[in-house]
Amino acid sequence: MLTLIDLDIKALGFEKFISSWLYQSEKGAFVVDPGPACTLKTLLSALKAHHITQLDWILLTHIHLDHAGGTGDLIEQFPKARVVCHEKGFPHLIDPERLWQASLKVLGHVAQTYGKPKPVPEKNLFRMDRIPFGSGIEMVPTPGHAAHHLSPVFENWIFCGELLGVFHALDNGYYLRPATPPRFIPEEYLSSMDRIAPYADRQACFAHYGVFPDGREILSAARSQLALWVDRVKSYSENPNIQDIINDLIEQDHLFNRIKDLPGTLMQQEMFFVKNSIEGILDFVRQQSLKKPNPGGRENLQNSRTLKNSEGDG
Repeated sequence: MLTLIDLDIKALGFEKFISSWLYQSEKGAFVVDPGPACTLKTLLSALKAHHITQLDWILLTHIHLDHAGGTGDLIEQFPKARVVCHEKGFPHLIDPERLWQASLKVLGHVAQTYGKPKPVPEKNLFRMDRIPFGSGIEMVPTPGHAAHHLSPVFENWIFCGELLGVFHALDNGYYLRPATPPRFIPEEYLSSMDRIAPYADRQACFAHYGVFPDGREILSAARSQLALWVDRVKSYSENPNIQDIINDLIEQDHLFNRIKDLPGTLMQQEMFFVKNSIEGILDFVRQQSLKKPNPGGRENLQNSRTLKNSEGDG
């Protein structure tokens, strides 16, 4: 049985913002993205309600605070659980201080509300390529939203994290928006979408927020939307006014246009992160305009951006 667990953050007014996915059967139980530290009590209450006394796996799509910040806390409750993420995320889980400080710098009070992540014991970390074949779990590398992003595949589900963006079901269809914070590289996103395509006959389970029954349809929609956003944002490279870009995208993108159909609190929280997605694309456009980047400087920039791409969501 697969269950979506709401992890609302009332202190920020965030509802239907982030979720954790729980799978349980006679074979065992796992959680996908336990959420931020501040929602641990909500998660534990849900696990108790579902009579979970043991977790076999904690699968992380990526280590941003709103997805994985509560991992260390959850391990304290389930010390035998094995945490699976990309190896690039291991250092930040073992010692989250650098991630925490960077998150505070970028997200400010939002990061403070998410809560400071606790360290995850190294003995609990499990490489994505070491999952036993018999588990039925496959961790597909899908960099784009983050360099260390993974999409777990299990039975009839793809847990797509933010590879396909941010989703909300509506009475008249659905809302979709790319999640492209800095460091954004279109080729990475598109390659990852190609990599997940063979699994698109499954349902797509989003971290933000819910499930879409037709993986092929939502993958196609996300790919087309990403191309449109890159094209429209590029047209503002000389005068990148964020609000003008938002207005343009609302007019040009029929899926993003449905932001007006979201309940008031959802629309407000979406607007907070929309700007981050646009900034990611603008950052890519700026880098493309640099004709002769300094090799050493580029390496330093790459390192700083890799951390920045681990800080928060968008």
